[in-house]
Amino acid sequence: MKSILLASTMLVAASGGAFAADAVVAAPAAYEWSGFYVGAQLGYGWGDVDSHDAQIGSGDSDWADSWKSNGVLGGIHLGYNHAIDSFVLGVEGDIEASGASGSVDSEYAGNIKTKIDVQGSLRARLGYVMGPTLLYATGGLAVAHFRTNYDGDGVTDSSSNTKAGWTVGAGVEYAFTQNWTTRIEYRYSDFGTFTDNPATDSQYLYPTDVKTQTVRVGVSYKF
Repeated sequence: MKSILLASTMLVAASGGAFAADAVVAAPAAYEWSGFYVGAQLGYGWGDVDSHDAQIGSGDSDWADSWKSNGVLGGIHLGYNHAIDSFVLGVEGDIEASGASGSVDSEYAGNIKTKIDVQGSLRARLGYVMGPTLLYATGGLAVAHFRTNYDGDGVTDSSSNTKAGWTVGAGVEYAFTQNWTTRIEYRYSDFGTFTDNPATDSQYLYPTDVKTQTVRVGVSYKF
């Protein structure tokens, strides 16, 4: 009887060990977040453009308004991650073409139309790993190129301005293979103020502020 019990115990132990070994072999390897990656993203942006006139010399203003600037954007990104236990530190840069634009009929300068045609950023990323999922926050430098058209009373004018500001946001990234990830990200950007002196109202300056919000989806390949 003792021999039967001993043999049964040894058989159960051996079977359990074999099962555990098979489970270890069959379990998928943890995703390695460290390394360089490159990818592409597509999204939609919406924002607010605030402007007013300021008389040259006195600075007096007799007009102010705000309007929306919305549109599709898309581009490429490049970055590097360094994983430390469950945390990921990284840096990422991107550049995008943008179709965001909007316009307003001003009282003195005629129709004012603003457009962001190119924008980019250089940001830090801090994330927390949950299995194949990375929850992250991001923030840093934002740069955009603006084109503004003025059209009023038979006179037209245009300007071109590049402004640097800041951006912050958060996102979720998911590794669906050892080399490929997908993501969704929200960002808020403040590009600061650019100032025009349009021919349609030549005695006045037009300081203009642009702030945007964007949602992007993207895919990345890790080397």
